[in-house]
Amino acid sequence: MKVRNHFAAITTPFGSVVTVTGLTAREAQAIARKAASEPYRRVKPAEGEEVEECPHCDGQGGELVKVSTRTVRGSAIVTDKWVSCKPCAGRGIAK
Repeated sequence: MKVRNHFAAITTPFGSVVTVTGLTAREAQAIARKAASEPYRRVKPAEGEEVEECPHCDGQGGELVKVSTRTVRGSAIVTDKWVSCKPCAGRGIAK
C-alpha cells in the first residue's frame, strides 16, 4: 500500500498557489520538478497585428511586488508576487 500523505504547492506567475494533496512522495517530486522546469510564457500578439502597449505597465501586463510574511517565530519571509495591471487587465495592451 502506497502512503499518500504528501502534497505539492505550486505558485503561479500571477501569485496564486495551487495545492495538490493525497500524493505519494514520487508523485509530489515529479510535479515539483515539472513546475520548476517550465518557465512562464506570455501570449504575444500575432505577427503583423498592430497593438499599442499599455502605458501603465509598459506592455508587461503587471509587475512583481515584494511581499513580506511573518512566521510564528517572528522570522520574515520575503517573496515576489505578480500583480496584474488593472487598466489593461493584465494583457499589456492599451484599450
